[in-house]
Amino acid sequence: MAPPLDIELLRTFHAIARFGQFRAASLHLNRSPSAVSTHVRRLEELSGRRLFDRDNQGVTLTPAGRSLLIQTNDFLQAHDRIVASFDTSAATGRVRFGVSEEYTRRLLRDALPLFSAEHPGVELEVETGSSGDLASRLERGSLDLALVVQPTGQPREPGRRHFGTTQPVWVAGFGFVLPADMPVPLALHGSGCPYRSAAVDALAAIGRSWRTVVTSSGSAAIEAAIEGGFAVGILDRARVTDAMRILGQDEGLPALPAYDLVIAQAAGSASKAQDLLAQTIIRHFRL
Repeated sequence: MAPPLDIELLRTFHAIARFGQFRAASLHLNRSPSAVSTHVRRLEELSGRRLFDRDNQGVTLTPAGRSLLIQTNDFLQAHDRIVASFDTSAATGRVRFGVSEEYTRRLLRDALPLFSAEHPGVELEVETGSSGDLASRLERGSLDLALVVQPTGQPREPGRRHFGTTQPVWVAGFGFVLPADMPVPLALHGSGCPYRSAAVDALAAIGRSWRTVVTSSGSAAIEAAIEGGFAVGILDRARVTDAMRILGQDEGLPALPAYDLVIAQAAGSASKAQDLLAQTIIRHFRL
């Protein structure tokens, strides 16, 4: 009989798949990098297949890894629901939650329905906006919690939970050619988005000229402009599609800084419902 499957091996596997990096997964899980590598090795031995392809940019799932992720996703969520049900003191109240539009689809598909099913007594209101706009709304008290990004390395502030990192990259349509002597045609996120500043500041730092082709607060327009070969933009590496290719130094584009994924809480608004929502997002959100 095959040995039982350790739930912690799966949790490590899902964290690596979510963040695309062993280091980010180890920080999220509060485990050493060697422990994370050991978990992967044990899981690959159990499955008899290689689960990740590794390069100097990070890791990606192999076909066997993608299959295992799909097969175990519901299982891991069911396990966490059962564990959560052991807490008999039900949470109640209202939580106003803000999220950058880039991450809305995944949250609405995965973590937020799970939270609502586990905590039916909590009234959840979701609003979208740029990280800068969401931070302002938190300060004004019009939101209770928000998922935002901020450059890695910034001092950790009270009321902010860092639960992973993401690496934005320059991307263009698969057949797009960027002439070295032409301004970079940019698809820019809306005002207040850190990735807008990252793109403009990085080009200014190397003296590379650019022009705005598309500006949108929504990710769909940005991605469509990139895939259509209309513009260059920056996206999280995990969001790069088969219709895009990553650009870099060969095209004369500078490296971009990594960003932390952060759940920020409004001052003085702590509640059990908010804490449970933050925990659910940290466990189940995937880029």
